[in-house]
Amino acid sequence: MASIWLAHLTVYDPTLPGNRTLYFSSQGFTAGATPPPGGVAHTAYEPRIQQPAVLRRDCFDRGTTGGESRVGYGALELVNLDGGLDYLADLGIDGQPISLIFGSMARNGAPVWETVLVGTVEQPAIGWSSVTLRLRDRQAELAKPLSATTYAGTNALPAGLEGVDDIKGKTKPACFGKVFNISPPMVNTSRLIYQVSSGAVSTVAAVYDRGLALAKGADYASQADMETTAPSASTFRVWPAGGYFRLGSSPTGIVTADVTQGASASDRTTAQLIKQIALSMGIASGDINAADVTALDAANSAEVGYWTDSSDDANEALDDLANSIGAWWGFDRLGKLRMQRFEAPSGTPVAYLEPADIIRIDRVANNDAGRGIPAWKVTLGYKKFFTVQANDLAGAVAVTRRQELAKDYRTVEAEDAAIKTRHTLATPLEFDTLLIDATAAQTECTRRLNLYKAERATITARLALDASLISSLDLGVVVRLILPRFGMAAGRDFRVIGLQPDYKLRLIDVTLWG
Repeated sequence: MASIWLAHLTVYDPTLPGNRTLYFSSQGFTAGATPPPGGVAHTAYEPRIQQPAVLRRDCFDRGTTGGESRVGYGALELVNLDGGLDYLADLGIDGQPISLIFGSMARNGAPVWETVLVGTVEQPAIGWSSVTLRLRDRQAELAKPLSATTYAGTNALPAGLEGVDDIKGKTKPACFGKVFNISPPMVNTSRLIYQVSSGAVSTVAAVYDRGLALAKGADYASQADMETTAPSASTFRVWPAGGYFRLGSSPTGIVTADVTQGASASDRTTAQLIKQIALSMGIASGDINAADVTALDAANSAEVGYWTDSSDDANEALDDLANSIGAWWGFDRLGKLRMQRFEAPSGTPVAYLEPADIIRIDRVANNDAGRGIPAWKVTLGYKKFFTVQANDLAGAVAVTRRQELAKDYRTVEAEDAAIKTRHTLATPLEFDTLLIDATAAQTECTRRLNLYKAERATITARLALDASLISSLDLGVVVRLILPRFGMAAGRDFRVIGLQPDYKLRLIDVTLWG
């Protein structure tokens, strides 16, 4: 049985004009009546693939179990000794999709195909003897501003909601879930109108002037209603469908607000907001793993909230949301958006790794705070105040409210001092989250203490890559190591947190934690 690699590359051809697909292979190949996945029957593939794509992917940053996610990166090399690919310089390739397919070719049977990568081309490097296509996984598609619109500055006062020169070019705010003490921009200085979100909200629950709550009037039914009807003095009214509120009197200082977006609490979970943001950024619903959304909601259905009035990109927002419940997110090798809570390995392993499968293996320190030494205490921040007000508050603001406004997070703690007996270098861990409820925060805080106070190992291993591993290994899955060393003679389960396959050499480097 032989094997073959195929690549389907979408390009923009200005001579059409429009997109078309290029077909490459590692050896001469013509598709039959039943083509490979994503292919076309009876299509000839150019034998150009020299190095199938090497793409590094991690749950978080390399060797860590939390924090920012990382876009997978790698390269596909094509042979160009004859200059036959020089024409690629005239095509639009950057940002286009690419898929890589592995085939096991039987002498007397149909090929068995496995799609191993769906990604995006960053840019081509066209050389004298080869073409290198630099690749990124689909997470790169979310590396763009969460709010793509800015204020035009075109108000013809007293009318308009686009500001004048004061906010011209400023990014419009985006709100997801429930947020507290945001500082929305004033979009109409004549009518004292503020915008809390570029989309609809359920309500603006409270508005404060120098920390003092204003009375709330009835909601507006339309933009025209809001612009033509002023609230009573010292009150505010909301137009939820537009994401605005209007004051009845000129403020004496900084104006802040508490805002709720989403019809119900079940719409304001981490899983639902990740899904909502991904959809808003153009990810198709069919490319979001629905089972992951359901499972993540089952793992933690607490409310969260995210707000920005700057050019924060979607990746940042999804990182902050996922980290709030100790989850990771990213795209799998098939280009589907995945999300899972990061937990100790459990369940049935997808693969059993024994010495015969392992080329090299090492137990290493990870890159978390404390370098993997068990933690004795966890402090977790919740109910973020997006505007901190340590001074310039109205005299009538209560002392307890003043103390609350002076901090960006409320905090809860969980500890096990006994850990310090065995591990004298045990350190406390601190996490900031977008959780809004103290009980939910305490539950998550205790969960993380239990996760990180236990003895854990981080393993890096190089494995021989075969068809079964190609299809089974992915981020977040559980594998079992069975080794005569490191106390693993009976087997020990690990979670996969990093992957870098080398398809040409039939190797895969994995990072395991557990």
